[in-house]
Amino acid sequence: MSEKTVRELERELKAARVRERKEHTDKVTVSRDYSIGGIDRDTTVEKKNPDSADIPDAILLPKNRRNKRENIPF
Repeated sequence: MSEKTVRELERELKAARVRERKEHTDKVTVSRDYSIGGIDRDTTVEKKNPDSADIPDAILLPKNRRNKRENIPF
């Protein structure tokens, strides 16, 4: 058995990794479902966030507001 150098072993390892990755990517099946994705507006129900008056004995934090100006640190 001939002695192999480190460089030859690294090349063989890289080739084996490439082959293994190619076999794995070839196994991936493509979905043939071309139906429209997303939310079905007919069957979904609008979820409303509860107000503080709707929940007894609850104090909710105020809703976050966006700054009217940019956050400039200087």
